[in-house]
Amino acid sequence: MLTDGHELAVASNFLGCWLLIDRTLPKGWARHMTHRHPMAAMAVAWGIAGIAMPLVIPKIRQVLKLPTDQYDDEHEGVVRNKWRKELEL
Repeated sequence: MLTDGHELAVASNFLGCWLLIDRTLPKGWARHMTHRHPMAAMAVAWGIAGIAMPLVIPKIRQVLKLPTDQYDDEHEGVVRNKWRKELEL
């Protein structure tokens, strides 16, 4: 599956945010936040997982030979649904 740059933009944005936070806050800030504010830390973890899912799920589905046409219909190597193939005939 080809990437059109969105994955790189999201990954570089996460990396930039992490480096900015890591360089400006004192050492051990992540552990401190997790222990002192567990709900906020869990919300951040769920948010990161939610944003990462569209980057990871289509690639996993393609490896498993599951339909991926709802994610990237115009790319080569897309696995189509059986019912959709019948409709295109």
